[in-house]
Amino acid sequence: MPFVRLTVGKLDTNCYFVFDNQNKGVIIDPGGDAQQILDAVDERQLEIEYVMLTHAHFDHMLAVDKIQSSIKADLLVPRGDVDALTDGSKSLMFMAGGARVSLKADRLLDDGDTVTVGKLSFHVINTPGHTPGSSCYLCGDLLLTGDTLFAGGFGRTDFAGGDNHAMRRSLIRLSKLKGDYTVLPGHGETTTLENERHNNPYMRLI
Repeated sequence: MPFVRLTVGKLDTNCYFVFDNQNKGVIIDPGGDAQQILDAVDERQLEIEYVMLTHAHFDHMLAVDKIQSSIKADLLVPRGDVDALTDGSKSLMFMAGGARVSLKADRLLDDGDTVTVGKLSFHVINTPGHTPGSSCYLCGDLLLTGDTLFAGGFGRTDFAGGDNHAMRRSLIRLSKLKGDYTVLPGHGETTTLENERHNNPYMRLI
């Protein structure tokens, strides 16, 4: 499954393009450096239909406004994080160095939903813990995990809306997915679900 990863923003967030063989696709978690993202879209001649957030922390959505002002793409957001689109205490905007953002979702995503773009289907898996709405997207052999699952770790649960018990349940749910997937996390390096099942100490304790 074709994808491109850009590392953007002050917290080195992984922003992904996932697209089919006709270059129709989505942008996931545009956390900053909007022009870099737009240049990459132009360079690859991608037709972006949606901007999708795995969760609504500032470092995953700061570039949304500028992207939507340049390309016509609806914003898709997990329902549990809708308040964070306009509430800086929930989006952690105080960490953004003076930046401000207020967004409106064009579609709210629930567990079990499917988002179709060209030949691609993204299946929504709600994985609360890092935030109430944190979600993973399963598309072909890719599992986009946001700040739920990292290579060798998982996302913090001590911010507003975080829940350590919910995170544990979410990691259990991911560990029980059948088969193996390329894991594309919100920060850090690409891994695989099978590797995390065996080597991630937080998943091995499950």
